[in-house]
Parts: sequence; C-alpha cells; structure tokens
Amino acid sequence: MLKAQKVRLYPNKEQRAMISSQIGGARYVYNRALALRKYAYTRFGIKIGKFTLINHITKLKKRDKTSWLKEIDSQALQQSVANMDKAYQHFFKGGGYPKFKSRHHPRQSYQYPQRVKIEGNKVFLSKVGWVRCKGLRKEFVGKIKTVTVSYEAYQYHASILVDSKGQEVVINHNSQAVGIDVGVSLVVADSNGKRVKPLDLVRELSKLRTKAQQLSRKKRNSNNRAKAKAKLAKQDLRVANMRKDFLHRLSKSYSENQTVVVEDLKIKNMTKATKGTVEKPVKNASAKRGLNRAITQQSWGLFFELLDYKLSERGGRLIKVDPKFTSQTCHECGHISKENRRSQDKFVCTSCGHTANADINAAKNILARGIHGNNASLKIAV
Repeated sequence: MLKAQKVRLYPNKEQRAMISSQIGGARYVYNRALALRKYAYTRFGIKIGKFTLINHITKLKKRDKTSWLKEIDSQALQQSVANMDKAYQHFFKGGGYPKFKSRHHPRQSYQYPQRVKIEGNKVFLSKVGWVRCKGLRKEFVGKIKTVTVSYEAYQYHASILVDSKGQEVVINHNSQAVGIDVGVSLVVADSNGKRVKPLDLVRELSKLRTKAQQLSRKKRNSNNRAKAKAKLAKQDLRVANMRKDFLHRLSKSYSENQTVVVEDLKIKNMTKATKGTVEKPVKNASAKRGLNRAITQQSWGLFFELLDYKLSERGGRLIKVDPKFTSQTCHECGHISKENRRSQDKFVCTSCGHTANADINAAKNILARGIHGNNASLKIAV
C-alpha cells in the first residue's frame, strides 16, 4: 500500500538557493523535452521516446549554454522528463495536452525518485543536504518511493511517498453500509441520520478578502507589494489546508464502514457558467455564480477521492450510483414528484405523507440504489 505524507521544510539560506536551482533545472528540462517532442512530431512526424529524451540531458550538460545543469541532481532531471512523458500518456487517454511550466506559477516543485533519507526530524535531499522538517509522523514507515519538494506561498514542503508493505492494516468486516448525500447547506447527510455542517471559514475568508484588497492598493514592483503578496499567498494556503484537514477527518470517520454509497456527480457540468445574450440575458446569474462558488468550496471531488482510497486501504469499497431523482423520491413508497421537496430541508411525500429531512431521505435512496440497483421500486408521478 502506497502512502504519502506532506511535511514542512525549514531550509537555511544556502539550501533555499539550492532548492531554487533544482526547481529551475527540472522546469527547464521539462519544457525542453516537451518542446523537442512537439517539434519532432509536428515537423517530421517522428515520435521521440522517453529514454531518448533522458539521454538528451547528457548532451545538454556538455554544451556551454546549458552546462549549469551539471549542478542539478541527475535523477531529478530524469524524473522531470518522466513526468512529462506521463502527461503525454494522460493526453493519449483523453486528458488535456501537456502545458509548458511557468516560473510565475504559484506552486513550483521537483521530484526525487531515489537517494532520500530520513533521520529524526531531518530529511536528506541530494545536492541540498540535511534539511530540518516538521510534521513527520512516527508511525509513517516504509520504503521511500519518491519525494516531491515544493515551494508554495513562500513555504517549502516535501511530499513523501512510501510503500508500507508489511505494515498491519485493520480490515473492516463489520458489514456496515451507509449512503451519503452531499450538498451546500450541509456538507454531508447520511442514511443513519447524521448531518455535518460546512466548515466555518467566514473569518478566514474575510481575512483573505482584506489581504487581497490591501495587495491591490500597493504600488507595483514595490517592497510593500511583495510583502502584501506574501501575506495573501500564506492566507490562501491556510484556508486550503483547513479545508483539506476537515475533509481528511470526515472521510476517515466514514471509512470505518465497509461500504459507502455516493452519487456519481458530474461536478464540472454542475459548475459550468450559463452564458446569455443581450437579447436574452441569464436570469439569476448572480445566484448561479454563488451556487457555483459554494459547490467548489465544498470540494466534493476531493472528498470522494479521499474516501475512496481510505476505504480501499481498510478493505472497504465506494459505490457510485445515478443521482437522478434521489432528492425527489420517497424512501418509504418510492413515489417520485417535484412536489415532494417542499423546501431545502423538508421532504413531504404527496402520495403516502411520509415526512423527513430532505437530505437524509435522499441519502437513504442513495444507499438503496447502491445495494439493490438504480431502479429499485421507483414510481414516477404523472
């Protein structure tokens, strides 16, 4: 089982300069390999393989203009080419076309495939040395596969991927199953009646807006603007980390079940902007933008991803079902009607009179579909 942990790095001045060089070298090789592969195919129809591009790094080191690559860890450069090749493979499978890496991107990184050591509260990085770190758990043990060093919001981090083969894992055999309905007013409502409210980020988001306003008032290319930009980036990262921590805790609590059933939501389609014309403007455009913002802030996709791997780790499984009519179906009699949903949180069946919380009723329908199939006892109102 592969596990990853992200720790905070505290490099000294010399180590910061060396990490910056490693990042720049990896980015340069990535872009160079991508440009070479693209040029060879569009101009001559030739496909250049990964190992040919890796061997090209040696030629670059011998040239005067690119001899500075000798100061960069060789395996980090090779891994950068391998990552570019993975991006191409993802493109052939239906993903987006690989993009060139920009030095102005808010997150910069490079990767070590080998030669990384951990002792106590220090991590050894090739060409950088022993770097003090914080946040490494003692129970996090195994063979190190890769280490990704990143620079974001004026902070350094290392994401350590290990193979925890042989480590004991508690497997679930409790036969417990739960259906989960995700939403905006409630992050989660499950078939057991549990309701989880969204994380309260009003204060943190208010600080984020304030820092953004302060940045906009600073003079360009000034020291005060650089300081304001750093404060904004750190606050943005703080909000993102709070959301991730909340979702990690929530997904861990549900991974104690053997089976979890959720809706197979097309989140990208749900958050698409509705375009209008001058003759036919979009009605309630501001409300739609607010809904899109609320959906993206809940991070449903990340929650499902975390839940999936946590369940798999403990021998459980995540089932995704068709979300059609789950919020309009009566769990007691199977009657479907728009009129059943009286309000955001109130469900009253127009056929049998069953009354329940709308989200919990939907969660029970989701669970039933996961166990008995998508067409389990549905009666659509005419």
